[in-house]
Amino acid sequence: MTKEKLLEELKKNLKYLNKKEREEELVYYENLDNYNLDPIEIANEIYQRRGIKIVLVKKIKFLDAVNILIKSLQSKNKEKLKKVLIFFLYMFFLIIIIKIPFIYIRDMISNIFIDTFKNNSTYTIWAISLELLYALTAILIFIRMIKKKAIELEKEDKQ
Repeated sequence: MTKEKLLEELKKNLKYLNKKEREEELVYYENLDNYNLDPIEIANEIYQRRGIKIVLVKKIKFLDAVNILIKSLQSKNKEKLKKVLIFFLYMFFLIIIIKIPFIYIRDMISNIFIDTFKNNSTYTIWAISLELLYALTAILIFIRMIKKKAIELEKEDKQ
């Protein structure tokens, strides 16, 4: 990482400091010889040193997270492999559990549609809309969990 990029990222991550404090910290890091540092880790250290209870988390793209999980599955480390497989099993059960309220709502509303409307197309539109809502919910949860697990695995690799 270049000096300018590190300082730019660090400045963004120190947004919870006032301007004077931020400039003091940036001056210190301008004079370093090594710029291959993680700006999020540095910002967390600064916040901790100044007694500010803020913890920044590294943002990761979904495809990068998937790549990290795939590499973990290819790992020869049995403990890491076990953690990833348990994670996928947990996600599988979570997706099933998330479906239960949607089934309950669908069945509850279907009784109202059957009693009120004689038109099956209205119920069909309702059922499809509910299934799409479930799919969207499951996908968003799936993406968030994969990103979180990838960040966790990266932290373990660094330690």
